[in-house]
Amino acid sequence: GGGGGGGEATAMSSSGGAGADSSAGAAGSQRVARGAARKALRPRSPLHVQFALLLSRAWRQVARAKGVLVIKAVQQIMVALIYGGIYKLDLSQRSIQDRLGLLSLVTVGASNLAIATTIRTFPKEKALVVEERSKRLYGVVPYFLSKLIADVPLSAALSGLFGALIYPLVGLQRSMPKFLNFLGLVTLESLASSAVGLLLGSIAPTTDAALAMFPPIVVLMVIFNGFNLSLESVPRGLGWVPALSLVRWAFEGLAVNEFRGLEFEPPGNALMKASGAYVKDGDGALANLAFGKSTVRGCALAQTCIIGGCWVTSLRSLQTNRPKLAPMRPPGSLGAKVAGSSAK
Repeated sequence: GGGGGGGEATAMSSSGGAGADSSAGAAGSQRVARGAARKALRPRSPLHVQFALLLSRAWRQVARAKGVLVIKAVQQIMVALIYGGIYKLDLSQRSIQDRLGLLSLVTVGASNLAIATTIRTFPKEKALVVEERSKRLYGVVPYFLSKLIADVPLSAALSGLFGALIYPLVGLQRSMPKFLNFLGLVTLESLASSAVGLLLGSIAPTTDAALAMFPPIVVLMVIFNGFNLSLESVPRGLGWVPALSLVRWAFEGLAVNEFRGLEFEPPGNALMKASGAYVKDGDGALANLAFGKSTVRGCALAQTCIIGGCWVTSLRSLQTNRPKLAPMRPPGSLGAKVAGSSAK
């Protein structure tokens, strides 16, 4: 009986060992197959050659789209003229609300336009990239870098055009440092919005899916921009949303840049003037928004972090979205499998 039990234990141990060896062999074969698939997708040309060719193609695409570029420039000019025809800012008490409303509209409009433009086009471009990668033409990193180098200057130029027009038209502070800060913040918001659109386009399977993700994200960013809802009133559990809202950081930076240093006229109401119950300067207006400790530099840094985070995540998404190829099998394995199925 003891010998029989020992024999059974030995047989079970041998069977378990054989099963473990089989599993290990299968896992090893899968690793080899994955490695072979990655090697099969590796581009034939060196990185610098890929980058040079892709950058040249990206610049040609930008140069070819002259009509689209003109339309975008006219669009920026028209929006700036509309704002300039409606808003005429002075130092009265009512100008406080006018300034806040204007800056909020500028940030919301710029973000909507940049995100929507990107997510309408990038998913289609992504499909082409996946197809070309399957042919081993280039890798993701040189493609992504060439795209950014070609697109960023154009976005910055259009944002600069808008900022240079709207600033004097509406009567914002006449100060060269503040004007340059305004241009920088508007440009950063445009780049951050394009980066968010790029991220949505890279993770969404289709253009329709990316467009479906767009409205709720924009609504959240607009609600938590620091003007529509006080930062002190943000519900628990959603405290992270304002920190990721590019609209919030753009609005906060523009508000700090504009209001700091302003001195407002007292109201016409003699009673209010005598009581002092009015906003006397820009620091008072910023304190009402809980922006008293905010700085332009801090807001610009937050925007830069959003841009970098979106770019890195988009690149990673494109890298994981690699072309799918059939797994490699040893010669004759397919024939043996077919023969076994026929025998059954």
